[in-house]
Amino acid sequence: MRRLLRPALGAVLTALLALLNLSAGTALAHSGLNSAQPGPGETAQAGVDRIEMDFAGALDASKPPHVEVKNPSGSNLVSGEAEVDGNHVTVRMEALKPGLHTVKYTTTFDDGHTTEGGYYLNVAPAPPGQSDGNGYTFWLAVGGGTVIVILLLVVVALIPRGAQDED
Repeated sequence: MRRLLRPALGAVLTALLALLNLSAGTALAHSGLNSAQPGPGETAQAGVDRIEMDFAGALDASKPPHVEVKNPSGSNLVSGEAEVDGNHVTVRMEALKPGLHTVKYTTTFDDGHTTEGGYYLNVAPAPPGQSDGNGYTFWLAVGGGTVIVILLLVVVALIPRGAQDED
């Protein structure tokens, strides 16, 4: 009897292992976000106007990802729908200003699996001399130049003119 049970038990165990292997492969096929630019834990420069995201598998093009990029006051800055190309997503948004922003996403893979997640994105001021997306540097230079020109005109107007000879 033992001789008959051994092959049957071996076949049952092999079938169970094969089934576990297949189901684990399907369940672990998607883990969500692989990378993003700018991504989690990074500090971006002010003026960034898009985020590039790569996911762990091909996305369902008929169900575009829902992505929100919220500024520190909670306003969503995303403009339009995300662009999908396989597992790559491009999100366009208003130019980011300094502060801590929140990125949230919900995606559907081509096999119907849905995943959601998010991360914080710190945005630092643009370095001196570079625009932060709103023209602040330009207007600061124009305003400063105007003040200097006005001061020079006032100084020239106040300089006493030399006395004229009366002969």
